[in-house]
Amino acid sequence: MAETERLMPNGGSRETKPLITGHLILGTIVACLGSIQYGYHIAELNAPQEFLSCSRFEAPDENISYDDTWVGQHGLKQCIALTDSQYGAITSIFSIGGLFGSYYAGNWANRYGRKYVSMGASAMCMVSSLLLFFSNSYLQLLFGRFLVGMSCGTAIVITPLFINEIAPVEWRGAMGSMNQVSINLGILLTQTLALKYADSYNWRWLLFSGSVIAVANILAWLKVDESPRWLVSHGFVSEAETALFKLRPGTYQQAKQEIQDWQRSHAHNRDPESSEETHSGPTLWQYVTDPSYKKPRTVILAILSCQQFCGINSIIFYGVKVIGKILPDYSIQVNFAISILNVVVTLAASAIIDHVGRRPLLLASTTVMTAMSLLISVGLTLSVSFLLVTATFVYIAAFAIGLGPIPFLIIGELSYPQDAATAQSFGTVCNWLATFIVGYLFPIGHGLMGGYVFAIFAAIAAMFATYVYKRVPETKGKTTYSEVWAGY
Repeated sequence: MAETERLMPNGGSRETKPLITGHLILGTIVACLGSIQYGYHIAELNAPQEFLSCSRFEAPDENISYDDTWVGQHGLKQCIALTDSQYGAITSIFSIGGLFGSYYAGNWANRYGRKYVSMGASAMCMVSSLLLFFSNSYLQLLFGRFLVGMSCGTAIVITPLFINEIAPVEWRGAMGSMNQVSINLGILLTQTLALKYADSYNWRWLLFSGSVIAVANILAWLKVDESPRWLVSHGFVSEAETALFKLRPGTYQQAKQEIQDWQRSHAHNRDPESSEETHSGPTLWQYVTDPSYKKPRTVILAILSCQQFCGINSIIFYGVKVIGKILPDYSIQVNFAISILNVVVTLAASAIIDHVGRRPLLLASTTVMTAMSLLISVGLTLSVSFLLVTATFVYIAAFAIGLGPIPFLIIGELSYPQDAATAQSFGTVCNWLATFIVGYLFPIGHGLMGGYVFAIFAAIAAMFATYVYKRVPETKGKTTYSEVWAGY
């Protein structure tokens, strides 16, 4: 395989790293369009909340009547009267839909392939985005958000799984972190469009835009082959060799040799008493109940749940409203800047994640988030705008450097290859449950406790940092399950 060489820091032996091919980049980008959809929809209700729910009226041009706009002429209401609890339900039911999508996504991906399941999820996302655009009632919004959550829940399982399977092990951290970069790009896209469309006339176009991304993803998949690992596991060896040859810079014979290495590794790692065919991974129920999966399952549960319980979606879901308590005239602009910072720092993380490692970045991330959550609490409680904004920016940067990109990336690295799809579903289901709890309870907790709710997030982040230090293995550069879990 063609490789680049560079001297080790001590001037000793050289380490090699495979070149990245255009087809590998294309495959990663296409898979990440699913994550962009996830990021877009998770944040799409943040900026237009007050306009959508009839709490605030703001027209882009006072000389134009709403009834003269395209949406007004087609019988779509200017706003839909909603209470805070109803808006919270619409926001958080996205997580329930996501849970259902993630629950089944692993089995679907094992049965039908990563590519076609992702295309199906995008088709559902297109339909549900249009349903949201045309909604005129609370129940229609609720149903549309549930369906779009299902599609995004499926996509967020497929993206890291597909990237993990096509990337060389030396690039797995950098390529895998593109999943979180893409989520943040989706959030940034929402906040960018909100600068133009978050008003009483145009908020529906924010919901419509999700269907455009979904169509783009469907068309882009037509240019990308199925995962070579999935093809091998289903007996399509020649097709897998062709697909891998496109992804690697070496010869066809080298691609064939890599696939033979996969097959030998898989045969070595299989339980000799198992009667399952090589392509059969565990069902989700087997994964949850079988003691043999306890070590990876426990760590995946902790990492994917605490990613949300540290409070990130209190900012993503409700940042405009929270910051608006102190800076009502600049809350949308501040959230736009937060989204830019999120993308930039996650990109920086992708450049160092394979050098620094997963565990040190998780520790640094959660430690800083602990301190910043306390400062956010102080800023909100004492109405200190500078402290609130500064602490929020550092909090987001800390999340983006570790707790953002690493959880979804590390699932596959903690698992046997044949278990990866099911483990991805399990971890994502845990993440969705935690997202729902935070999304639904944060408005209630913020209403009752004010800024003190962020002190709870600080305590959780501190406990999670301790857990990472004691229980989470380093996976950087390790190629087998035994290597990862040695000593644990």
